[in-house]
Amino acid sequence: MGLSRKGQSLKIIFLKYLFSVGVGLVLAIGLAMITFDIFYNVGLIIPANYTENQILKNKSNISSAEKFDESLIPNRASYIYLSSNGKIIQSNMSEEIKQKAEKFHNGEEISTPSISFIEIKRSDGYVIINYQVVPYYTNAWMEKHFPKIDFLFITLLIIFCFMSTFGVTLIWVKHMTKQLVPMLEASDKIAKQELDFEVGSSNIKEFNDVLNSLEKMKIALSDSLRENWLQEENKRSQISALTHDLKTPISIVKGNAELLKDTNLSEEQKTYVDFIIKNSNRISDYSITLMDMNKSEQFSNFELKKVQVTKVVEKIKELAKEITSVNKLMLSETINFEDRILMIDIKLFERVIQNILSNAVQYAPERSVIELTLITTNSKLEISISDQGKGFSEEDLEHGMEQFYRGDKSRHSSINYGFGLYTSAQIIALHNGKIFLKNNLSEAGAVVMVELPLYSNLSN
Repeated sequence: MGLSRKGQSLKIIFLKYLFSVGVGLVLAIGLAMITFDIFYNVGLIIPANYTENQILKNKSNISSAEKFDESLIPNRASYIYLSSNGKIIQSNMSEEIKQKAEKFHNGEEISTPSISFIEIKRSDGYVIINYQVVPYYTNAWMEKHFPKIDFLFITLLIIFCFMSTFGVTLIWVKHMTKQLVPMLEASDKIAKQELDFEVGSSNIKEFNDVLNSLEKMKIALSDSLRENWLQEENKRSQISALTHDLKTPISIVKGNAELLKDTNLSEEQKTYVDFIIKNSNRISDYSITLMDMNKSEQFSNFELKKVQVTKVVEKIKELAKEITSVNKLMLSETINFEDRILMIDIKLFERVIQNILSNAVQYAPERSVIELTLITTNSKLEISISDQGKGFSEEDLEHGMEQFYRGDKSRHSSINYGFGLYTSAQIIALHNGKIFLKNNLSEAGAVVMVELPLYSNLSN
């Protein structure tokens, strides 16, 4: 059942965001204007006509003073004092400005905002004052480090607009993130298969559409998991029935083998009978273990012990000789190891080797060779068992260690229930080891490799 709540469209949300940004920009412009005005009002910026006003204020004093007083000239202005016949009496102008001042006196130059002149007539001559009609900072540090006053307002405008847009965007990001929380929480719980929860809602229509889809996904996944659970229960029931049915034929085989052992047999026949009894016991033990695994789905009696590599190698060689001889196959051994320490559960590990060897002889051609390789490296024991059969298919290589996988029927008999390699992989993983499937590159045949970590001494 989907969510019934509705919300605003993302288009409306986006328009609201744009409106918020617009309002923020208007406020930013107003704030820039107020800040610029404050700079003027507190005296940090001198107006452009300030020097001109100072000159006009002192004009009468400059004109009527009996003696020319240089202190009446504003600080940011320069002057030239000419006699009535045009000779220079006194000046603090640069040569370039002097020339322009003389031209202005002669009517050949006009004032501009960047170079302005005022001429004041005195009884003994003329005073020409040069100044600029531009604003300036009262503070020398500001004059050096701040932008020119012509660009100050633009700079303030850019700063405040950026701050406003950033602030508004941050608020909306926080709002949108809050609306995303129900989706993130729902997807996280679904990913963890924690399906006993109520999917939340959002104020945004499109987000609610996604939440509706997540609700449907949750329900579908719940149904799927329930179906898988029922299938697993059915599989467990089948396994329980199978292992229970195995008890009777195993007992018959074992009982008859024990009776046969008491008859007059040759030494070779006694050896084969011993193999039958020993492997009947193994099958019986495996059936019990399989039933326990089926109930608990774990290796409850798993226990790692320190075992010398020599003992493990001897056990593997013994199993390999037994299985190949019974199946009338030849065994080729390549053994090169250092006697280090392994941490293993010897009974479970024996099952792994038994499973791998059983697979190898099952698919090996008659009177072919089973190759057993045992090598130690700096950090691990490598066990490789290969046959000369058809090898693994691409599907086998990909899924061969999955439970109930039976793969290519040409490589599997009707009695193969897909437990061997799956169980072997689980056991090797418990030993912090790895198991690999591959094909023999130099000749036909499948290769199963097992790697187990080695330890240098007992203290490790």
